[in-house]
Amino acid sequence: MRRYLIIGLLSFLGFPSLTSAQDSTNTSKSTVPVEGTMGFRTFWMSTSYFEDFKGDYALGQAAFLRLKTKDFRGFSIAARYTLFANVWSSDLLDRDPITGNFNRYEVGLFDVTNPAERFFGKLEELQLKYQSKKITGVFGRMDINTPFINPQDGRLSPTFVQGAQLAYRPNNAHQFTGYIIDRISPRSTSGWYDVGETFGLYPVGQSTFGKPSLYKGKTNSHFVSVLEWKGQVLPEMSLQFNHTFVDNVSSTYFLQALNDWKQPGRRYDLFTGTQFILQNGVGEGGNPDRTLQFKHPEDLNYVFSGRIGIKNPKMQWHLNYTRIDGRGRFLSPREWGRDPFFTFIPRERNEGFNQVDAITTYYQRNLPSAGLQLYGFAGLHFLPDPTDVEINKFGFPSYAQANLGGRYTPDWSKGLDFHLILMSKINIREGEMKPQWIYNKVDMFHVNFIVNYQLTWK
Repeated sequence: MRRYLIIGLLSFLGFPSLTSAQDSTNTSKSTVPVEGTMGFRTFWMSTSYFEDFKGDYALGQAAFLRLKTKDFRGFSIAARYTLFANVWSSDLLDRDPITGNFNRYEVGLFDVTNPAERFFGKLEELQLKYQSKKITGVFGRMDINTPFINPQDGRLSPTFVQGAQLAYRPNNAHQFTGYIIDRISPRSTSGWYDVGETFGLYPVGQSTFGKPSLYKGKTNSHFVSVLEWKGQVLPEMSLQFNHTFVDNVSSTYFLQALNDWKQPGRRYDLFTGTQFILQNGVGEGGNPDRTLQFKHPEDLNYVFSGRIGIKNPKMQWHLNYTRIDGRGRFLSPREWGRDPFFTFIPRERNEGFNQVDAITTYYQRNLPSAGLQLYGFAGLHFLPDPTDVEINKFGFPSYAQANLGGRYTPDWSKGLDFHLILMSKINIREGEMKPQWIYNKVDMFHVNFIVNYQLTWK
């Protein structure tokens, strides 16, 4: 019975009727004390390889309902529940016959901890919120977007956290925010986990001893604290400082400066950005046993990332560079979020390495009259050799990546948009390549086609 109810809700994609309902609710005053958002995401993903590795495909569907009470003396309650379905896919439980490894990409549309589950649901938000002119407080399950814990919303639903958030905004130029987090629901999972339990839900890579990492289920960490400040220090300059402390594992400092350089009388304005990141191990690195540690307590890593570009209302272009250096691997659980580096390109990351040089570029063209945005990424990522296990966690070769994408937002249906991503990664390492360095990593072609629709009423 539950399966049929889920199928019925997930297939409820009647855009014209929903649009009519949206228009009618916006033109009349509602006395209902609850605001709501209903959203649908349809996601097609496929991966193929230049050689005879196992290709995969999947069609996923998600539907969520978020309800929020209207403010009463600054207080409100909100909840969000999402349903997920594997509508159609290749056999994601079948290993690649050459490497013996499982699929990496398509399985992320569903529950990576139980890929056989074709239908499931998750209570993603349940929170009490207080908001005044200068103070915001949230307690319970909530969304989050910080440099190292963020939505990483490249699948059917983003990452959520459980804990407390307090934000203070003394004026329009500054905001101070703090989080205490005791549970996390990573993207591509169906459950909620204590902080230590989230380590290893995604592929664990290899340890510094050259064998599969063993920290899954063995990481002792009870909370994460995040302190952040954002400030508009000058009309053309903003700063962001973030400190993310992972109990018994690591401490990471992040500093970012963004500048807009107005060019009066010219077609383009100039913009620049710089980032500096410092990370060190804390406590036992997750476990006193060296073979079970997530991070070596004596690691000390630093990252520099820079950006320069031009922009106007119709386009933007930028060139980016990142250097990862120091002692040991730069590590941040992939279960929690994507890299904050300027060189990040969707569908790959540079976490888990050291001695990295990455150069990327990005171009975006806006065609607002047609409801269209076109963009492209290209990058070269020079990683340590896959045989250097001490600073290459995932046995990943140096690679080139290119993404082409387009977003279409039609004017005939408010809340509807389409998104296409074409991605390819190519090995640029010289010499003999092991199959394990190719499958799920390079010499591939990857396609995403996404349809989003949201209906909101107040």
